[in-house]
This record gives sequence, structure tokens and C-alpha cells, in this order.
Amino acid sequence: MEYWPGPMEGVMTPALIRAANELELVSRWMTPFLRITAGAPKRRILDAFLAPFSGTVPVTVQLMGTDPAAVAASAAALAGLGVRAFNLNFGCPSRQVTSGGAGGGALRDPVGMLRMAEAVKAAAPSLPLSAKLRTGWSDPAEQETFLPMLARSGCVDLFFIHFRTVAEQYRPVGGRLERLGRAVELAGEVPVVLNGDVDTLEDAEQLSAALPGAAGIMCARGWLRDPYLLRRLEGHSAPEPETGRERFFRTVVGNGFPVNKSIELSNFIWGRERNPYFRHLVTLPPHTQFRP
Repeated sequence: MEYWPGPMEGVMTPALIRAANELELVSRWMTPFLRITAGAPKRRILDAFLAPFSGTVPVTVQLMGTDPAAVAASAAALAGLGVRAFNLNFGCPSRQVTSGGAGGGALRDPVGMLRMAEAVKAAAPSLPLSAKLRTGWSDPAEQETFLPMLARSGCVDLFFIHFRTVAEQYRPVGGRLERLGRAVELAGEVPVVLNGDVDTLEDAEQLSAALPGAAGIMCARGWLRDPYLLRRLEGHSAPEPETGRERFFRTVVGNGFPVNKSIELSNFIWGRERNPYFRHLVTLPPHTQFRP
């Protein structure tokens, strides 16, 4: 079973990525989405996007857009730069994204999703292509349509499934095992990585035990709250969560980090109520550099 860090847009700064690589916290990366609007981005933009991820672990580049030709052209350009796997974002629930039909908005157009997958696969036929989805736009029963369609296409090599619908955003909802279990069934021969509310070692172990047919687990905010969680899941020795949080935070901000970003990151890691740095950080000018 593979364990993945979630691609957290706005959170995965270059400093955070470099710190995770330095501490060897991950065995693989999926980038936050590269949003494609019109044609492939220029080489300098692609180079800057990829630069923080340079290292020794495999990197999957996540693409998001509504124009299959433009997204496919971007995949071809990235393949020429040495990228070895792609992921299509069909799951982002941000209203700013979905209002234009991108991210989770694509779930309202299964045929469009299929065309996107076909275009990207044709542009980079030798490279693995995955899709990151939710179980539906407003109803988890919607996966009964789009998952088999994508699975039968032969274009998608791996699914990442978040159990909530787009409409549910990040609200507490029940039925995680039932929804994800059905997703594994609907995906057929295509492997599925499970996603959503995996915050602890126990969460991951219970989920993998309940759904042994899954290929892996993706942790997002749970990984931030316990930076060594993925290593622990892989069977490596790791420090206790509080030690890991402190080590990770100090490695990210050690060379100086904007105060406003330090507040945001430390709140993600500890939660505002338990954040040991919050009271000090809020007394500092927000755009100065913080060094613990």
C-alpha cells in the first residue's frame, strides 16, 4: 500500500516542500494543481513550478483546467522536462474554481472529464495518468456514472477518491466506508487511493483494514498535524507527533518566514487553540520575517 501527502493548494509553499524533503517525511509528492487556462505555460513558469520538488522522490504533477487541448499541451511540455506522472484535478471544491467548471465542477460533466483524460493520455501516452475526484457534485450516487466511464476508458491508471461530495466541502458527514467501498468496486481493475479525514495512524489502519482492496491512502491536514505520519505508516521509526510538529515547523521557518504565513502554518500544524507560537506571532508586524 502506498501513502501519499495530499496536494494542499496555498499550504504547500516551496519552504514547506523543501523542509519535508530535508526531513525525509515523504516517499512521493503530488503537486498542488497547476491551473491551465490557455495553452501550455511558458518554460520559465513550468521550471519555477517544479523547482521546489526537485529531489530524490517521485513527483506527480497535478493539472487542472477546462480546455482538453490546453491541458494536454501542458502535459506534453512537462513530459519534455522530465515529469514522470500526471494527475487530473476533478475534485477541488473551491467555489472560485468550480464556478468555471474546473476542479470539482468537472463532475457535472462526465463526458468532459473523459475527453480531458483522453487528451492528456494521448499527449503523454507512456506516462501514468491518475484522477483525483470526489464521490459526486451533490450526491455520492453520481460516482456510479463517472467512475466506470473513466475506468473503462483505459486512460486512467489510478484514482484518488475523497469520500465527500463537492457540495459537502469539508463538513462532517457520515458514510465514508460505504462511499469509498463502492468507489473501489466501481473502479474495477483501476487501483484506488483513499482520501478524506485520515488524521492519525489509527484512522489509516482502520480504513485500510476495512477496505483491503484499496491501493493506498492519502493524508492531507492529518499529515501536517503529524508530519511523520506517512513515515510511521510505512513502518519507519519516527518521533512522537509533538516532537515532529516542532521539528517540521522550525525547519520550514528556520531561514526566515513571513509572519502572516508563519501564523497560518502553525495554526494548520497545531490548531489555533494549541498553537505554542500564536501569541508571540500576532504581536509581530505581519509582513516581517519570523525566525524562531
